[in-house]
Amino acid sequence: MKRYLKEHPDIDMQIRTAGGSYYAFPFIQGDDKLRTYQGPIIRKDWLDELGLDVPVTIDDWHTVLKAFKEKKGAEAPLTFLGVPNPLFGIEGGGFIGAFGIKKGFYQEEGKVKFGPVEPGYKQFLSLFRQWYAEGLIDPNFAAVDSETQDTSMILSRSGAGIWNAGAGIGTWLPVMKAQDSSVELVPAPYPVLQRGDRPEFGQLAPAVGSSGVAISAKSKHVEEAVKMLDYGYGPEGHLLFNFGIEGVSYEMKDGYPAYTDVILHNPDKLAPSQALAMYTRASYFGPFVQDIRYMEQYYSLPEQKEAVRVWSDTDAALHTLPALPTTEKESTELAVIMQEVNKAVTEMSLKIIIGMEPVSAFDEYVKKIRLMNIQRAIGIEQQALDRYRASVSKTGGNTTG
Repeated sequence: MKRYLKEHPDIDMQIRTAGGSYYAFPFIQGDDKLRTYQGPIIRKDWLDELGLDVPVTIDDWHTVLKAFKEKKGAEAPLTFLGVPNPLFGIEGGGFIGAFGIKKGFYQEEGKVKFGPVEPGYKQFLSLFRQWYAEGLIDPNFAAVDSETQDTSMILSRSGAGIWNAGAGIGTWLPVMKAQDSSVELVPAPYPVLQRGDRPEFGQLAPAVGSSGVAISAKSKHVEEAVKMLDYGYGPEGHLLFNFGIEGVSYEMKDGYPAYTDVILHNPDKLAPSQALAMYTRASYFGPFVQDIRYMEQYYSLPEQKEAVRVWSDTDAALHTLPALPTTEKESTELAVIMQEVNKAVTEMSLKIIIGMEPVSAFDEYVKKIRLMNIQRAIGIEQQALDRYRASVSKTGGNTTG
């Protein structure tokens, strides 16, 4: 890992505390193309049958979802993850990004902001309140896990979702086509308010993921643990984590680790995403550097390749925060503040969307959140961003996430 970090100083800055300590063995996405893999997915066969185009604007989406409900009998026209927290599925920018914000911290020209206290969040809540009342989103949206979302799409309970090119399109489409060959799934662009606008936000993972591996200070085998975790950053570990076992899940062909039919055409009828998970960590995370050659093969369907192209066409890179170096004190303070703030945001969001409180209640909630010291949290993130940008300028790198 030390060798890799020496060769990639931009990554090195993102996995240290402000004091210079390395606190985890990180998951690193080794190519920018790996960082976008999620977005809106929609039933193209339904659109064609109804004489509708792939939706672009929020108004387009309203028309489409209403038609899916009224003419296709969809019980939950739009589905998205509500686990591990409500509205989790839109945190990458789906629908909420149309209002010029993100559900969480982001930056505008170097200035850190927190989306749920911005006016755009009120507009987003008003929209989803309307859609919930009209039955256009899953009535149990706050409890939707990945299995529920899979079931809703595969059984045509839903006609649109927000999910991954691999675990979404790659898993759903083969199963659905086996049941009905006319089924088509296609990516939709991240929604905007006005036709012709470019999406400001969309899913873009940081180059350094949040799913690193740390060793307990109480461990009696620190050295052995370090040796094991360090293995993933060397040549053998890199192949193991990304491609599995040579001769079983992949074969080397002219220096290229090519997946075998165990992965791509599984004899037990497992989707590539399921087969891949049996042998590798490539489509998930772990202490290793993700390899672009995994995606080149994993996204075998044309719909998946098109999805990455469509979902990448945003200005998300201008707003995404990199993994920011904080001091131990800052990190602790931030965690304490955000635990309470995030609870308040969840409560506010749910009550307004399901109609327990009016949209006008948003302003009072924002006042409460400000009393929870959200400005201090924003300030900590700002200090960390300024610190990061100063370090980058010294090394001549770039400051986007």
